[in-house]
Amino acid sequence: MKGNNVREIRVTDYHDIYLLNRDFNPNLYLFSEEKVKEKIENIIKKTKDIIFVYEQNNEVIGYIHGSPYELLFSDSLVNVLGFVVKEKYRNQSVGSMLIERLEQWGKSSGFSGIKLLSHPSRIDAHRFYERRGYMFTKDQKNFIKKFK
Repeated sequence: MKGNNVREIRVTDYHDIYLLNRDFNPNLYLFSEEKVKEKIENIIKKTKDIIFVYEQNNEVIGYIHGSPYELLFSDSLVNVLGFVVKEKYRNQSVGSMLIERLEQWGKSSGFSGIKLLSHPSRIDAHRFYERRGYMFTKDQKNFIKKFK
């Protein structure tokens, strides 16, 4: 697989992104293709986020979504908000190329590093990150409040 298959996301990638989200979590089928399309448009037009995709044979088989993370007590970081590789393409360097591209972008954009959250059950993912120099810092509980 070649690294030149990594590029920035386009709105026209919405169908493949929808399928990747479902691959990651089958319950995400509830977030429709149309909503994914709107979300991509919104992120491209209104945020400073960056999303890189890995394309092979005109199909997006992986993506990584980075967002500037600014705190009043830390240097600027890139926060990984989403990172998915289609199941049948895992362990073929797709994830490595995506995260390396995000790291290059973060470094050249003046960020001090990258942070991400990974579910405690995702042991293979943890090994993937540790092999790339990511350090485990703390367990956290996530809370959310939905507005009605």
